[in-house]
Amino acid sequence: MLGLASVEEEALLERMRYIYPELETEIAMAEYRLQRVTEEGGVTPPAKVWNKITARISWERLPRGKRPSPENPTYILQPRNYTMTVSIWWRCAVIAMGMIIIALTATTIYFYNRFHQMEDRFLRTLSHIEQQQQTHR
Repeated sequence: MLGLASVEEEALLERMRYIYPELETEIAMAEYRLQRVTEEGGVTPPAKVWNKITARISWERLPRGKRPSPENPTYILQPRNYTMTVSIWWRCAVIAMGMIIIALTATTIYFYNRFHQMEDRFLRTLSHIEQQQQTHR
């Protein structure tokens, strides 16, 4: 079998094979079809692919607890490129934030200048009023 079934499932299949002999024929046909698919569609990868895989898996560098075992056949591959992919929505959000910051800076400068213009007008008007009061006395 393919090793995908649990022990209980394999035992059940063996009992079903014994009870229903036609199941043997179906299983044999399924195995035959799988074998044909793998033989017809199979492509042998170039040798450099295996060399790259073995170069990236260096068992000596891994600590004892991180090395794959028969019970836990997982491998830890460290990527060599340090690129980060960012979602298009994050890019849009950053661009929008930049535009908001530019707009706020522009309005701050505008209102700062307007404040100083109004302050100058107020001081001129105030001094003009004071001059008129002094001439009327």
